[in-house]
Amino acid sequence: MARTLAARLSRALIGCYPRRWRQRYGDELLDVLDQHRAGTRTVLNLAASAASSHLDPAYRMEGPALRRTVLISAAVAVLMALVAVPFGLFVAAQNWKDSHWHVGIEGGVDAMAFSPDQRILVTATSGAPDGLDTVWDVASPARPRKLASFEGGAPTTLSPDGRTVVTVSFRDQPTLWNVANPRKPARMAILQSADSSLLWGEAFSPNGKILAVAFTDRLYLWNVSNPARPVLARTLAAPVAPPAPAACGQPCQAPDPFYQGDIAFAPGGRLLATTAGNDQVALWNVADPADATRIATLPSRSGFIDALAFSPAGNSLAAISYYGTVTLFSLANPAHPALAATMHTLAASRLAADPCSCSSALYTLAFASDGRTLTGVASTSMPAHPIASPNAMTATLPIRDYVFVWNVTSPHSVTRVAAFSREVDTGYGNTSLPLLAPDGRTLAAGAPFGSFGVKLWTLP
Repeated sequence: MARTLAARLSRALIGCYPRRWRQRYGDELLDVLDQHRAGTRTVLNLAASAASSHLDPAYRMEGPALRRTVLISAAVAVLMALVAVPFGLFVAAQNWKDSHWHVGIEGGVDAMAFSPDQRILVTATSGAPDGLDTVWDVASPARPRKLASFEGGAPTTLSPDGRTVVTVSFRDQPTLWNVANPRKPARMAILQSADSSLLWGEAFSPNGKILAVAFTDRLYLWNVSNPARPVLARTLAAPVAPPAPAACGQPCQAPDPFYQGDIAFAPGGRLLATTAGNDQVALWNVADPADATRIATLPSRSGFIDALAFSPAGNSLAAISYYGTVTLFSLANPAHPALAATMHTLAASRLAADPCSCSSALYTLAFASDGRTLTGVASTSMPAHPIASPNAMTATLPIRDYVFVWNVTSPHSVTRVAAFSREVDTGYGNTSLPLLAPDGRTLAAGAPFGSFGVKLWTLP
């Protein structure tokens, strides 16, 4: 649209040149405009050239008074101001929008990570060999600013001090980047594990000294007190069973695990929770990383676990499955976790009613800072109510972010206090990638494909 406007203005400005100039060069310049795309610079150059040509004696009409020449030049200058200034402001606004929030037009958003103080957001855009990462200043969510870009892979989490971001490189290796100066990210180290399996999760301990890295067969605990010189503290056998096929026997199944919330440290740093199987969560005692041990296995019985979250006090653990069921565990005795409550979302009803639809769903889960409420977000395509027929077609349904908020003040008596949704136009009909910020009220949504970019919502 901007180029069409520039082309029209450029052709109109040709008519502002002196008649003798148009007779000699007009047709030639119009041919050039037809062969090339006109832009803001083209419009400004033509306007300035038209004004100067009226002052050039070579193109003045024989016998005109200087006053007429000056008046024509003034009129052309006014026209240039009336045309160029609004057009320049329009283009500047578009450039600001594109450079400050639109993540990229070459691919979708593969991953996102907030800094603990919620001032920085790192996003990864597919399309580059190692993933194009962008660092954003989101201290003012309504006016995000692009700070830097680097090719580092999918960002999974930032350290508690916000100075280090860990990414998954192209070869499934954890990579540490220094973002203390967010305008100049610098790679510090690649954590070589020689593990050829899929890397699906990373998490920093609350004090930032330990980085847990989960592959499909092992769990690695790295001492990153000095991020430039990480030291492997412990390797633990931790096989993760792949998601089970749909109940109908078709090849449809849940996506491979690689979400930012399926590995988490408890606030005190003594416990670590990871996905352990098709419907299990493993609980690890990592008080002494060099002597870390698995102390419990929590069965959710609701499908593959997509996201985990500890309560701020560390006495509860919430897990949400691919089928949208939230399970809340009491950790009063971490060695013997107790099932406290089970909550269902619309996603649970939708996917359970039509297990063969191959509908994808992405989730995020977070407790409020005071621990009184738990918020779960499901991004999927489904009707407002559970479908009546298992064979109903859902391919044309809009993508929506479904938000559910539960009061978990009493873990054994959970009540739902809010449920609402927002349609997300990703442009490609695919689910958006949801991520709750540390405050539990700001939701970032990205799309794995297309040019949807990232959008921020403030939850009620």
